[in-house]
Amino acid sequence: MALSEIDIGILEILQADGRASFSSIARKVGIAESTVRYRVEKLKESGVITGFQAHLNPRKVGLGITAIALIKVNAAEIVEASETLATFEESHHLFRTTGSYDLVSVVHARDIVHLNDLIERIKKISGVKEASVEVATHLVKTEPKYKLRK
Repeated sequence: MALSEIDIGILEILQADGRASFSSIARKVGIAESTVRYRVEKLKESGVITGFQAHLNPRKVGLGITAIALIKVNAAEIVEASETLATFEESHHLFRTTGSYDLVSVVHARDIVHLNDLIERIKKISGVKEASVEVATHLVKTEPKYKLRK
């Protein structure tokens, strides 16, 4: 879906404040509220907008460990392995990648015992050949917003 200037304006406002009302968005963009409602619905239907939620600090909600799981998988089982790992509640970002590892997942755990359990569960996924974990020592940046204009 090609984004119009109006769509970009709506998205920039929603990225800054996901709770912005349609009427306030309409005033800022200079269009009718009904147009905002229609455009937001179209952006949701096309998958541009995937949801609205609060962004939480994992450490403040009891998930004291953030780690990056680096996983090698048999090529014939990559789809199934990634689908299985995607069901793990601890896996918050999951990427199929090129290079040394086939899957990279950002995971959050309550503590080291929970992380060790998670690593063992990852290693038991069918097709996983190797799994290593790098523990993040400091959360420097998480940025859910995307620059939409050049």
